[in-house]
Amino acid sequence: MSADEKGAVPGPLTGKRLVKLKVLCAILFAVWLAFDLWSKADMQDRLGLVPGQPRGAHQIDVIPGFFAWQGTWNPGVTFGFAPRQTKLILALTGIATIALLAWFGGTRSRSRALHIGLALILAGAVGNLYDRWQWGEVRDFILVYLGTLEKPTWTWPNFNVADSGIVVGVGLVLWDALFGLGAKEAKRVAEERKAAKEASRS
Repeated sequence: MSADEKGAVPGPLTGKRLVKLKVLCAILFAVWLAFDLWSKADMQDRLGLVPGQPRGAHQIDVIPGFFAWQGTWNPGVTFGFAPRQTKLILALTGIATIALLAWFGGTRSRSRALHIGLALILAGAVGNLYDRWQWGEVRDFILVYLGTLEKPTWTWPNFNVADSGIVVGVGLVLWDALFGLGAKEAKRVAEERKAAKEASRS
């Protein structure tokens, strides 16, 4: 019976399989980043979103009572948190991006969820970093709301494709760490260290 059949968690990936996983996720990063920047540029034109003006001149009701395209400039981070802290956000986002790149490049985990999650987070971070570097604010255009578009009874802060990637990516990374292969790998490493420690004492 193999180690997998016994329920044992295999060791870290090496060689061609590791390279293949990272290359595929790097492609995902590039595609998501390109889609984010293209969608922002397209919606900026469609919605008349001009730097210096908080909201675009136009809005498009996609699903009346629930979903619309509405252009806004976000001076903060995802979903509008920490507004008007552009320099601080730029610095922290740059540091976080470097740390995520190091994590993505250095991990040998077999977890596809971890790699996909990191790729999505990186794409979202770089996409919004570009906007902040270019304009000092981020182009948002996705609006989820209840009621009418003119007088909604409830709205979620406007967001974009980059924000969606960050949220989904963080969810995948957390799920992997708590319930997925990452959690099993962490348990295996802890057991190996415990066994090695006990062996050194004997």
